[in-house]
Amino acid sequence: MKALEAVVEILKLEGVELLFGYPMNNLIEAAAVGGIRPIIARTEKSLINMADGYSRATNGRKIGVITVQAGPGIENAFGGIAQAFADGTPLLVLPGGGEMSKHGLGGEFDPMPSFRHITKWSARIPSPDRVPVMLRHAFAQLRSGRPGPVMLELPRDVAAIDLSGPLNYTPPAFVRSGGDPEPVRDAAKLLIGANRPVIHVGHGVLWSEATGELRELAELLDAPVVTTIAGKSAFPETHRLSAGAGGLSIAHAAAWALRDCDVVFGIGCSFAQGSFSPPIPPGKTVIHATNDPADLDRHVEADLAIVGDARIVLRQLIEAVHALLSSGHVRASRDAFHSAIEEARQKGVADRHDQNTASTLPINPYRVISEVMRAVNPDETIVTHDSGNPRDQVLPNWVSTSPRGYLGWGKSTQLGTGLGIIMGAKLAHPEKLCINFMGDLAFGTAAIELETAVRERIGTLTILLNNSVMGGYTAYMPTASSTYRSNRLSGDYTAVARGLGAHAERVEQPGDLAGAIARAIQATLGGRPALIEAITKEEPVFLRARDAVLGASH
Repeated sequence: MKALEAVVEILKLEGVELLFGYPMNNLIEAAAVGGIRPIIARTEKSLINMADGYSRATNGRKIGVITVQAGPGIENAFGGIAQAFADGTPLLVLPGGGEMSKHGLGGEFDPMPSFRHITKWSARIPSPDRVPVMLRHAFAQLRSGRPGPVMLELPRDVAAIDLSGPLNYTPPAFVRSGGDPEPVRDAAKLLIGANRPVIHVGHGVLWSEATGELRELAELLDAPVVTTIAGKSAFPETHRLSAGAGGLSIAHAAAWALRDCDVVFGIGCSFAQGSFSPPIPPGKTVIHATNDPADLDRHVEADLAIVGDARIVLRQLIEAVHALLSSGHVRASRDAFHSAIEEARQKGVADRHDQNTASTLPINPYRVISEVMRAVNPDETIVTHDSGNPRDQVLPNWVSTSPRGYLGWGKSTQLGTGLGIIMGAKLAHPEKLCINFMGDLAFGTAAIELETAVRERIGTLTILLNNSVMGGYTAYMPTASSTYRSNRLSGDYTAVARGLGAHAERVEQPGDLAGAIARAIQATLGGRPALIEAITKEEPVFLRARDAVLGASH
C-alpha cells in the first residue's frame, strides 16, 4: 500500500465522508476511488470556509478535511486557515508538497514556517511508515484542548512509496478533563452569593456540546446569560434568562447585564478583548473557565481560574451548587437585576421597532432581517453572517433557539467568509434551511462560489443587503469617498447569480420581501442555491458594545 492510499484508508477509518479539495493534488482522485466525495470549490479560501462551516455545524464530530496543491494552493489557503485558527475551528489540512529528497534546496514554497503561526500543529510526513503515526497525532490534536487547524504536508515522492508493512491504525479518542475541585467549589460559593451574576458564554460551550448543562446551571443560579459572537446559539434566546449576544454590536439586555453585574462567570471563552468581543468592565469579580490555560489572565484578570472542558466543568459546578444549597447556603435574590435587564430588553425592542417595520425606500436592512425571521422556523434553520454591517445588524437581532442554529464568527473578519461557512453547514445538515446574510462588498469577494453551490447541489439561501456602498467604511476614508467615490460599488448581482445557475430575485419594495423569501426557500428545497438581492439603505446604526458597556448611555 502506497503512502497516498494509506492516507485515504485512514480518512475512511476516521469516518471522513467529504474531502474539500482544489486541484491539483493526487489525493482528490485517490479519495474518490476510495469512496470519499470530493467537493471542489472555485477558490482555496472559500473551500476552507466550507470545511470550517462543516466542522462547526457538527461540533467537530465530523472534521472538515482539506487538500490543495503544493505551492500556489497552500499559499492561497493562508487566509482561510488563519480565519479558522482565530475562531478555533478544527480542520485537517493535507497539502501536497515538493519532493522530500530535495527539501531544503529551495525552488518550492515551504509552508511550515508560515503556517506554524496559524495551526495547532504543522508537520511534514517524511516517509510512508510515518503516515499512520502522524495522522493519529493529527486527529488527537483535533480532538483535545482548544480546537484549531492541523496541517500535514505529504511530499509527492513520499506519497508514491509503499509502506514497509500492512497499515495499522486505530482512531484516537476524544480527550477531555475536568477542573480542579477546589476552585470549582469556590466558584460555586461566589455564584450563589452574588447579587448580580452573569454567565458569559463562548464558543467552547458549543464545541463541548454543553448547552444542556449551561441551561441547567443558569436556571439553578437564576443567572442571566450573555454570549459572544461565536457562542451565540449555545443558549436559547427565547429563554427568560437570555440577555442576548455581543460583539462589536450588542443586545441592549446584554449590555446592561455586563455593565451592572457584580460577578462574571466566563465559560468556554477566551475573554479576548478585541473589537469583536463584548468588553468586561473593570471592577467585576471574574471567574474564568477555559480548556486552554493560555487564555488565563491574558486580557482579563481572573479572580478564580478553572482549566477544563466546558461540559465537565459545568457539571462539576451544578453538583457543587446543589451541595452548597443542600447544606444551608442561600442564593441571593436577583429579582431587581432581572427587572433591570428586562427593561433594557424592552428598550431595545422599542428602539428597533421603526427600523424592523420601515416602509421607506431604499429598504431598511433591519426590515429585511425581520422579514426573514418571520418566514422561517428557527429550530430548523442555520444562519450566519458576513463581515461588516450585516454581522453587526444580525447578531443582536436574530433570535437563536437551538445549538448551532447560528454560526457566529469573527475574531478574524475576512469578507466573503460567510458564504463558504453556510455552504459547509448545508453539507453537514442538508435537512436544514441554511441562510447567509452578506453585503455587496462581501459578495464581490466570493460570488463565484454560487457556481460551486449549483454544481454540488448545495441549496443555501443568500440574503444580499445591497446598499451600493462599502457600509461603515466612509468615515475611515472621507476624502477618498467624497472626491473619488472610493466607497461606492455597483453591479447587477441578481444577473450574476442567475448567470451562475442560482435562483435569484431583486427586491426593491419592502412589501415584496415576503413573497421573494418564500420562493427562494422553495428553490432551496430542490438543492438549488438561491439569492435575494434586497436594495437597501446604508444603515450603520446599532448599539456599540464598548460604548454601551463601558460608559455611554444605554
